[in-house]
Formats: sequence, C-alpha cells, structure tokens
Amino acid sequence: MILMTLNTRHEAVSLHNYLTQRFTHSIESTLNENTLEISFAGGMTEQLKDALTDALADYMIEFYEEQWLIHILKHTFYFTDEGDQEDILNIVRAIFDGEKQELPKVDTLPSRYQMMREAIRGLFLEHSSFSFQSLETFRLNDYFECLTETVELAIDEFKLQQEYGAFVDKLRRIVKAYRPLHHTIYAVDKDSYVLYDEHYRIIDDPGAVRSFYPLLKQWGIEAEPSLLLTLIGLAPVNIYIFTDRIEDSMMYTLQKVFEERVHFFPIKEAEKLGLLFTG
Repeated sequence: MILMTLNTRHEAVSLHNYLTQRFTHSIESTLNENTLEISFAGGMTEQLKDALTDALADYMIEFYEEQWLIHILKHTFYFTDEGDQEDILNIVRAIFDGEKQELPKVDTLPSRYQMMREAIRGLFLEHSSFSFQSLETFRLNDYFECLTETVELAIDEFKLQQEYGAFVDKLRRIVKAYRPLHHTIYAVDKDSYVLYDEHYRIIDDPGAVRSFYPLLKQWGIEAEPSLLLTLIGLAPVNIYIFTDRIEDSMMYTLQKVFEERVHFFPIKEAEKLGLLFTG
C-alpha cells in the first residue's frame, strides 16, 4: 500500500480520477480528504511499480509542469508579461517536442521525463508514505534544473525572434516607402539568382539600379547586397520566385517582408516562360 498526501482535496480528486481511469483492475485508489491510499489487487510487482511510476510522471508533467515553467519565468528570469510568457512557453513546448534541434545546446538537455520518473521511483524504493510537497521540495531539483535550462534556451530564441521581427518590420516599411522601379520582377534560382523585368529582360546589374545599400543605414540596417535587399531596392509590385529551395530561410524572410507581393513556383515553371534559357 502507498499513501500519497496532496496539497488540496481538489488535487487529490484529480489524481484519484486519473489513476482510476488508467488502472481499471490492477490498483485500487481510495480517497480520504487530500490523501490517496493506493493498494494493489495482486501485490506490488516490479512491473506494476514501473507502470505506476510512469503514470505519476505523466500526471505530474501534464498537470503541473506549465505552472512550474511560469514560476521559473517569473521568479528566475523576471518575465511578468503574459504575452511574453506564452511566446516563450510555445518555444519550450517545441523544444520538448523535438522541433527545435537547430538551437544551440538543445541536444545536451537531459530528459526531463526521465528525471521526473527517477524522482518518483526513488520515493517508492524508500517510502510507502509521502506528500506531494516533499516530492516537489526535495526530490525534483534535477528536474527543475532541466526546466530552467530549457527556459533559458527558449528565452534566447525568443529574443532572437524579437530582433528578427523588428528587422522584418523595418524592411516592410522601406518597401512601402519606396516607389517601384519595376512593376514585376521574376527571380530564377540558377547558380545564383537571375532577375528579369516584366518584359522578361535580364536586369544586368541590379545592384547599380539604385544606390540603395547606403540608404539602409538611415534605417539602422547594416547589410551586404543580397537577393532580399536587391528586391527591396527595386520595390516591385509583384515578385515571382522560381526555386526548388522553398524551405530556405531566405524564402521565409521574403514572404514576411513582401507578404502578398511575392509568389513562389518550382524552378520547372520558369522553363515554360523561357527564363531558364535566357541570357
């Protein structure tokens, strides 16, 4: 038999219902105010102990992890704005789901699930009676350290995203402020991008079309010539990009800056316009 004391009766009822649904026959959970008494129909086997450990780890992460993360954001990193908190939590969730493998140090993060599991398993080995408060206070230090490291990585990514957003916003305002030099630009991804005007004529030296790059400094932007900045300098009404590298980060930024002005097509579509063989 195992006795678990929760902080409130509401928490005890929640865990009781969770365990009852997960273990329909092998364990019996009895509720007494804020305490759960867990007994085992066929004895406490190692297999059942592992299953209960997994269940409690899942429960703790599902029902408590987010409030712990918010506490870390507020009291360790001093993020009190709820909008910022939610943006950072979204990045944390993406890290947990394995969607942010490109972030530095993310591959060095330990498994927070395994740390939670080990803490609960350790209690089962040493005690048959324990409180949620003791688990949280004395057993979850490694788990909380893992959460803190993950939050720190997420904050770094959040700040980069803010800087990127400010950069894109500046570029959008530049595009809207400039008079278009061409109504339509076709950009074809060959060894490097080749630009064509609305009459399918190659723009031989787009960098010389406008003394544009020095003007960027007035907007607080330091950058070397690129497809993105060249297109901003030309400020076309419509941009048609022919490329098979649609997942490239440059395409993402072009979409963000030019919004409905830019359209993407596979490189083979350029052949239908004769653009692959021009010049």
